[in-house]
Amino acid sequence: MLRALVLVLLLANAGFWAWRQGWLAPLHALIGAAPEGEREPGRLALQVHPERVQLVAAAAPVAGTGAEPSASAATATMAASEPAPPSTACLEAGPFDAAGLATAQAVLQVLLPAEAASVRRLDAGTVWIALGPYAEAAPLRQKREELQRLNLAPESARLVPDGAPYLVLERHDSRDAAEAALKALAERGLRNGRIVDAGAGTPRALRVAAADASQQLLLAALPADRLGGRRFEPCPNDAP
Repeated sequence: MLRALVLVLLLANAGFWAWRQGWLAPLHALIGAAPEGEREPGRLALQVHPERVQLVAAAAPVAGTGAEPSASAATATMAASEPAPPSTACLEAGPFDAAGLATAQAVLQVLLPAEAASVRRLDAGTVWIALGPYAEAAPLRQKREELQRLNLAPESARLVPDGAPYLVLERHDSRDAAEAALKALAERGLRNGRIVDAGAGTPRALRVAAADASQQLLLAALPADRLGGRRFEPCPNDAP
């Protein structure tokens, strides 16, 4: 009995396996069932417009050509859009007194061409149009009254704290401007007016207006103790 049951199970499994493999296709209609699988021709009939189906090989995206550029391409694009650094720069060191300025100029003579550096006064209005000086009060008062009759309003100023006062009419940043102004005042009737350089003790700065890349490196590496504790820095925006 047990042997018969095992034999029935083996035959049933063998039949099922043959049915799944499609070997019993002629009997599918008789059995009323067909195995589901890729061999079923009916599945093709259920497709909608099977002629439109195309196989497309997917290619790996090439760096820099896809929708998202590679990191190197993005970096190159950013670098190309950024402005190039300036080839020259304005650098200035100071303030210096007369002795410190002479020392700094001697240092630069070794490093830079003679025409590369210029001197700039740090105080404006150091060229006067003035009369005097007047060591006594009476001549000073008399000249002031004379100028007032010419509709001029002078101010008293001294070159040194204990020096005799001048009557200053105008202050200018350059001698050329002062000379032009003095000529105009002479046409108005001013006599004995003269130009006075009041900037002898004025602090100066040493400027390299157009330092190229190599000069910038030299000035940046210059020890401060060789410039009296000063260093070359970018020129102030409001400086002339």
